Parts: sequence; C-alpha cells; structure tokens
Amino acid sequence: MTENKTYIVRVPATTANIGSGFDTLGMSLGLYNVVQFVPAEGTPLVETKIEAEGEGAGQITEGLDNMIIKAMDETAREAGKSIPGGKMYLINRIPFARGLGSSSAAIASGVFLANMLMGEPFNRKEILDITAAMEGHPDNAAPAILGGFCMALLKDGNVTAERIDIPSHWKAVVTIPDFELHTEKARAVLPDSYPRSDAVHNIGAVSFLMAAFMYQKPEYLKLGLDDVIHVPYRLNLIPGASDVIRNAERAGAYGATISGSGPTIIAFAPADRAEKVGIAMVNGFAAAHITSRYLVLDFDHNGIMAV
Repeated sequence: MTENKTYIVRVPATTANIGSGFDTLGMSLGLYNVVQFVPAEGTPLVETKIEAEGEGAGQITEGLDNMIIKAMDETAREAGKSIPGGKMYLINRIPFARGLGSSSAAIASGVFLANMLMGEPFNRKEILDITAAMEGHPDNAAPAILGGFCMALLKDGNVTAERIDIPSHWKAVVTIPDFELHTEKARAVLPDSYPRSDAVHNIGAVSFLMAAFMYQKPEYLKLGLDDVIHVPYRLNLIPGASDVIRNAERAGAYGATISGSGPTIIAFAPADRAEKVGIAMVNGFAAAHITSRYLVLDFDHNGIMAV
C-alpha cells in the first residue's frame, strides 16, 4: 500500500437468476460503479470520508453501515491484517434496489479494494468466495468478479463457478421502473415448497437456457427464461411487468424476464431491435402508470478490475 496513492476499482452491474436459473446463474452487464480510494495512515477505516455522485448519492452511509467499508473490514480480518481509512469517492451508475446487483457491486468492490491495499494476499477465486459469503448468494457475486455469463454453486463457503462469453451481437435491454424492490420482500413471496412438476419444468428450461448461451442459439432463450420457481410470484410485486415482457417479445426481443429479484425487467435482443424493444418496455410500464427508463447495454467480459 502506498499512502496518498489513488486506488481505483471498477465493478459491473449484474443480472441474476436469468429466468429458470434461480440463485445459480448470473451475467455481467456493461454498466459500472467506480470506487476511488486514497489511504491515509493513522485514519481508522471506519472514519473514511465518503463522497458520491450518481445513483443513490444521497443515500450513502459511512462507517460499517457502508457496504464497501464493511466488506473492506471483513476482508482485512480474513487476511489477519488491518488497513487504514482515508478518502473515498464513489461514481455510481448502478441503481439501488432495482435488481441490477448494486449490493454485490458494493461488496465486491470493498473486497477487491482491501485486497489491493494489503498487497493482494487473495487470488480471484478467494475474492469470489469472500464476496459470495458476504452477499449470501453466488449468482450476483460470480459475474461481478469474473464477468460474462456465470453458473455458480455455493457450498460450505466455497464457490464453484464457470463462465461463458456472451455473444457480442446480443444486447441487454434493461428497463428500470421508478420504484425500489428489496430482495427481502421479493424472497418473502416465494413458497416453501414446489410440486415435482415445477422442478422438472425448471430443469428442462435451464437446460435450454444453457444451450442458448453455450451454442449461441437465441431461439432457445424464450424457452430457457420460462421459469415457474420465482418469476410468477414476483411479477405481482411489479405493476405492469407481464405487459412489459410481452411488449419486449412483440418488439423483437429473444426473450425477457425479471432482472434479479426485480423490479427491473431485462430483455435480450439483437442490436438492430434493441432500441425498439426498450421503447416497447417503457410503454408497458406506462400502461400501468409506472414511470421507467431503459438502457441498451453490452455485456461485460472482465468482471471487477483495477483501473
């Protein structure tokens, strides 16, 4: 660690679940938060001064209430070391509580930044394990760290993950409504058990979802996104969501579903139809009297990185 040096970390937004891949699949999007940190010896980590611009700038907390600071603190403890505080500047482009991995991005950036400050005692796999343990689920953590389309399984604190590159001519169209939906509320509506037919359906659907990405067959996406484990229950928490998904498909999307636990809806589309799909999705929300905006995004293939 060099005092007064500016350490800069860039972390991508992520979309998790991807329809039938509940709690196991996720992908990295070309929308980024940037964390700039200047350490100051003698300043406790919890006294780090934080400034922010962009999404949620007015909601940023300090000390251990801040997810980045908490992640830095826990990563240092994991390494048996201590790190100083300093000055932190956040450039936030990932909306809060919208199903685009803002919490995972904060945790991942804190873990990655602490690792840099300590001279990188942890490799990327260990960074993923620490991030997933703090986040609770690997489907956002894996693409945030690794980039691309990720399958991930968390067992006994260890993440097994694999990534696949996403076709460059596919676009993600994310339509973000003007209200928050916290993961806790979205999980609370899910049943405690499912009939065998639902389990069998999702096994089939996720098989075609994997085939769509592995073999670049977009015609399988709509089938692969057809989830019965979480999507039908969460749609009721997002006014207009069913119409948004139908509008996306009618406008030429390969398929659409809830991003993460919502309320953002994500569609996958060819580049020449992406703008049309975004407009149709916004119109779907408008019919339910919900204001929204859409972004046409590339997919990120690098994951978190120092810049």
